[in-house]
Amino acid sequence: GGVIRPLDTRCDAGGKGVNVARALSLNGFRSRAVLTLGQTEGQHILDLLMLEDLDTRPLLVKGASRVNVTLVDVAGNTTKINSLGSPISPGECRGLVALAITATDEIDWLVTCGSLPPGVDKGFHAMAVEGGKSLNAKTAVDCTGEPLLLACKAGVDLIKPNVHELRDIVKRDLTTLGELIQAAKEVIAMGCKSVIVSMGSQGAVFVSATDLLYATAPKVKPRSTSGAGDSSLAGFLSKYDQGLEVALLESMAWGAAAVGLPGSKMPVETDIAPLRGISKVTREPDLSMAVLGD
Repeated sequence: GGVIRPLDTRCDAGGKGVNVARALSLNGFRSRAVLTLGQTEGQHILDLLMLEDLDTRPLLVKGASRVNVTLVDVAGNTTKINSLGSPISPGECRGLVALAITATDEIDWLVTCGSLPPGVDKGFHAMAVEGGKSLNAKTAVDCTGEPLLLACKAGVDLIKPNVHELRDIVKRDLTTLGELIQAAKEVIAMGCKSVIVSMGSQGAVFVSATDLLYATAPKVKPRSTSGAGDSSLAGFLSKYDQGLEVALLESMAWGAAAVGLPGSKMPVETDIAPLRGISKVTREPDLSMAVLGD
């Protein structure tokens, strides 16, 4: 009910999938953002992405582009005001997936992220997974609820829920690391190949049918958590071909670097390098460790 006068403001072109592409591109990894853009806001988003020299393939749609607001206090606590976004027609949805497939040549990963606008079929992310398979690419999905479950059933290679999102999937509380890992295995049984569960300041755990790794997170002074999960996913993908331990450790460094930056600014090498070598990874974690879910 009061008036808020911010000490500083910034405007970033974001969205979960766009953030993953931004983080990879800013650190020298070839990436491409495929997204819908609409009306005046869409041109502004495109202009911001061009300033970062990101390879961007937009699909122009009738509705307005979604605009969100993130408030961060001096302690780094984040409050997000996320709009629903304008409806996107079934034809526009099919066009977006088709653009993602035809706008790529040889790719390693097809990543789809985020909540779905009003009216979009719950199977959109699953449709994208099938499109990735047609390219012989690995697929990653970062979303919640029924769209995530459908992506799992479609055989997605990697999902990245946080603790709260994993709780929503299995419909029960998860209070220890052991319970978290068991829940991840249940999700794998639904059809997905692997799970990274983001645990905030406690790090992350990677689970697949054959692997289990837990990594601690570097301690940083938080400025904004917006985009940190997207940055950590980008870090994991950037080193995936070097092995799971290396990839998970890189994920921790990229995520922590993003937490120390304002807004949804993505980290670059000078932000990330000081945080490498701090996290520890183990294949035999303490399963009784309490999960904070921050």
